[in-house]
Amino acid sequence: MISLKKTLIVATIAASPISSFAAQQLNEEQAKDLQSFKQITVRGAFYTDNDYVMAMSRAADKEGASAFYITTTNISPSNDTLRIVYAKLYKSDAPKAVEVAENFRKFEGVFEYPKSKAIRLEPFNIVRIRGYFPSEIDLNQAVAKEALAKGAYAFYIDSRSELGSNIQVAAYLFKKDAPERKLQPENAIPYDSEAGQLALAQGGEAAMQVEKPGYYSPSAFNEKFYADKFNNKVKVIDQSTTKTAQTKVTETASADATPAVVTEPQRLTRYTVTLPDGRKIQELNDATAAKMIAFDTIKFRGYYVTDHEISYQAGKRAIENGAKYYHIARVAHDTKGPNITVFVDLYK
Repeated sequence: MISLKKTLIVATIAASPISSFAAQQLNEEQAKDLQSFKQITVRGAFYTDNDYVMAMSRAADKEGASAFYITTTNISPSNDTLRIVYAKLYKSDAPKAVEVAENFRKFEGVFEYPKSKAIRLEPFNIVRIRGYFPSEIDLNQAVAKEALAKGAYAFYIDSRSELGSNIQVAAYLFKKDAPERKLQPENAIPYDSEAGQLALAQGGEAAMQVEKPGYYSPSAFNEKFYADKFNNKVKVIDQSTTKTAQTKVTETASADATPAVVTEPQRLTRYTVTLPDGRKIQELNDATAAKMIAFDTIKFRGYYVTDHEISYQAGKRAIENGAKYYHIARVAHDTKGPNITVFVDLYK
C-alpha cells in the first residue's frame, strides 16, 4: 500500500490538471537522469494530492523552473491536511545528472551493493545460507565468502529470517559488468485485468503499458524465481564460536534438479488486502488507475484511525462488488466531526 498520508506523490503526473502552470511535474524515472538546480518546500493545508501539486507548480514557476519532482511530503500528526512538501527543481535545459563516485563496503574482497544499485542489475547467481551469525559482520563475511567462491564482484543481501538462534538469508551476486534488469514500470497495467487484455489486443504503445513477461518488479527481487533459475539450494553453515574452527557445510535437498520455467510476468509488489476467508485484492496507484477504466465507483463513510483500516475497508467492499483491483480515488473529510467519506474505483 502506498500510504494515504504520503499519498501517491509521483503518480499524480498522469492525472493532475496542472497545465495552467508552466512548471510540470516529473516522475521518478524522468527526474533521476537530470541535475536539479534547487530544492524548495511548500507548506500549507492541502485537502487533496492535486492541491499540493498545484501549489508546488506555482512555487516552481516563481523560481524560474520548467519542471519539478516531489521527493517527499511530511504530514502533521495532529492534522493530516497540514503538509510540508519537498521538491527538486529543473530548468528546461537541465544537464544530465553526474554519476557520483561509488564507495561501497568490502568483505572478503567482494563489494556489498545497496538495494538502490542492486535492484537495477541482473544477478548471475543467488546465495542462500543458514547458520549462527553473532553479528552483522559475521553474516556479511559468510555471504561474501560464498560470493567470492562463485566469482562475484558484488553481493546484495535481500532477505533474512530468524530460525531460532540461526539466521537464513538470500543474497544476489553480480559481475562487475552486470547487465541492467528489465524492470516493470511502477504504473504498469496488471496483465490479467480487463484493461491489460484490451491494451495487449490493441498492441503498439498501449501494449507497452502492460506488465511484460520476462520483466521484473522495480521494487523487489523474486527469490523463488532466481532460486529456480539457478537451481539454488540453501547451505546450512555449522559455524563454531572459534574463528579458527573449520566451517562445516551441508546442503538441503532441492525439489527438482531442473530449473523452473517462468512464463508469466513477475508481478509488481502492490498492497494486498486479504479477507479472513482467504480472498485477496490488490490496490492500484494513481498512475496505473489513470490508464484503466473503472466499471464502478463506490463510497463509504466512517471513522478510521489508520491508512490500513481505510485500505482494508476499501478492499473488502471492492471484493464484495466483484472487483479484482481497486483504487482509492478520493478521501473527503467531514467539515464537522472526525468522519471521512472514501471514494473507491473498481476494476475487473
